[in-house]
Amino acid sequence: MKPLTSSSSSGLRFLLLALAYVPAIVFAPNPNSLPPKTCIQAEAKISGISGITGSAFFITTGPDFRVLVTVNVKGLQAREDDLFHIHTNAVSGNSCESTGGHFNPTGALFPCPNPTNQTTCQVGDLSGKGGPLKAQGGGKPVAVEYHDKVIRLPSIVGKSIVIHDRALFRIACGETS
Repeated sequence: MKPLTSSSSSGLRFLLLALAYVPAIVFAPNPNSLPPKTCIQAEAKISGISGITGSAFFITTGPDFRVLVTVNVKGLQAREDDLFHIHTNAVSGNSCESTGGHFNPTGALFPCPNPTNQTTCQVGDLSGKGGPLKAQGGGKPVAVEYHDKVIRLPSIVGKSIVIHDRALFRIACGETS
């Protein structure tokens, strides 16, 4: 057997060092394969005139990122179809008037020209895509639930949801968080 020389022992050391790092290289996670930090839900507590209260929940579902929108309201006094939308600003000073206009980053028309194709609606036109709150009057509870294919979380966080009566007066609102 031939004795180790300095060149052969340094080659052996290099080989052992390289083999020691192979598991770390093989099992290191690929940063591009990790899921991005994603907001998967948002909510708003709704309050308004004449004791109107309610909530809105937005939950991302499935691989296509559709959002399940659920709005529950009680205290609506008139028997009418009430519209509801995401508005651009948060509620300031308990005033629904402070919420700005509809959230509409795509410049879509209002009212929604084709509710069966949600991409033609304003992003914030929730009732245009899911139907109005069909208030029975007398404060009875009412709810709407639908899958929104246009809205993306977290784009609505820090904005507001506003409920309008038939005359489009802002009767209730809440900030999304």
